[in-house]
Amino acid sequence: RFDEWHRINNGEAKIVIGARSAIFSPISKLGIIIIDEEHESTFKQGEFPYYDGRLVAEIRAKHQGAMLLLGSATPSVESYYKVTQGEYMLATLKKRVSGRTLPEIEVIDMREELKANHRHIFSRKLIEGMKHTLDQGKQIILFLNRRGHSTFVICRDCGFVLKCNHCDISLTYHYNDKTAKCHYCGYTVVAPRVCPKCRSKNIRYFGAGTEKIEQEVRRIFPNVSTLRVDSDTTSRKGSLERMLSSFRRGRAQVMIGTQTVAKGLDFPDVTLVGIVSADTSINMPDFRAGERTFQQITQVAGRAGRGKSPGKVYVQTYTPEAFAIKAACEHKFSAFYKDELKNRFLANYPPF
Repeated sequence: RFDEWHRINNGEAKIVIGARSAIFSPISKLGIIIIDEEHESTFKQGEFPYYDGRLVAEIRAKHQGAMLLLGSATPSVESYYKVTQGEYMLATLKKRVSGRTLPEIEVIDMREELKANHRHIFSRKLIEGMKHTLDQGKQIILFLNRRGHSTFVICRDCGFVLKCNHCDISLTYHYNDKTAKCHYCGYTVVAPRVCPKCRSKNIRYFGAGTEKIEQEVRRIFPNVSTLRVDSDTTSRKGSLERMLSSFRRGRAQVMIGTQTVAKGLDFPDVTLVGIVSADTSINMPDFRAGERTFQQITQVAGRAGRGKSPGKVYVQTYTPEAFAIKAACEHKFSAFYKDELKNRFLANYPPF
């Protein structure tokens, strides 16, 4: 970092590519700042020194007379609002590369699956779609923004839920190493076989994470090779690049992952995308829950049909009536932003 800073300062580097902190690079003759995937919350630094990379870029562009270009398939609500106020110009790409069509998105009401006594993680349509895709020799991406095997560990006799000693949130069960982990502070314990409170052996694991999804895919399609992309499998240096390269070469037919698989990946042979649960983000206690859900569905859906074959996307949800889900599945960008801005205004949330 020290060496690169000096190379930039000495004018040896004409182009600087970097993460959030690159916005402070000592470039004297700055011509353009490009912020890719500008909607990402990671542009905000949550520790000292606190800053929002997008705001720093805007101030710096004005100060040095440079152009600021914000790129995203799903702009943040704040950026879209600035467009409506005339602060930003809007440039729109009206079609996909080579005139390819957007993938067909189908919403699957999981309440109907329960009524039909189908209690599986995957709906019948998604299983059928996966079978058809694999028979054609194409690839699949399954998205669930929750890692681990089960989202909480509970005793069925006394109702005890295993929680973090520091954060007071439920621990996530990880099947591979039989541990329960806190996804906030990293606190880890060996998963109990008996209830710590009442000593009952009636301990059960509820909810689903990427580990469980991978397990289920292998159970239904035993001869299919899978890849799991989440922070548990990509913690070692270079592991993510190796996995993506392996998938691109066709060494795995199904990729299961968290939000990493939603970001700008281009696999021509992926013709099916399954969003296992759109409810994970829509029910978060956060005023941006609708915005994040809309962005995730749109971004993940965009991974399908990037080659010559058309794409298909299945979105599984228990709340198909949620406007963010409907708008994303029907490609209604303007309608979503107008509705979201109206709700933000009424509640006095950003950008108001």
